[in-house]
Amino acid sequence: MNMTFLLDLSTLNMKIYDFARILGILLDNAIEASKECNEKIINITFKNDSKNNRQLICIENTYTNKDVDTEKIFEKGISEKENHTGLGLWEVRKIIKNNNNTNLFTSKTNKYFCQQLELY
Repeated sequence: MNMTFLLDLSTLNMKIYDFARILGILLDNAIEASKECNEKIINITFKNDSKNNRQLICIENTYTNKDVDTEKIFEKGISEKENHTGLGLWEVRKIIKNNNNTNLFTSKTNKYFCQQLELY
């Protein structure tokens, strides 16, 4: 796990409970996905993007399911984990919708699955 802090967390533009809940779910998912890989990598970056007046938290991890649907994973009850409810990312999306100053962008490359949380 590689972590880069370029952001003062005391200046977050989000309630700490909501932030901690989102971060916990995203990190749990990153750990679960990367542990199935030969190369187990998780990169977490906290940075301030003053040019665009936003704070960015990016979590990227290695993953095996290259066919993962980056929209469907946010639906209630969808999970790739055995014996899981599929409520984590659904709850993340619900928190994001309740905070009008946040966005979450999900993307993937051949090597990394990435969740980028943006706080305005």
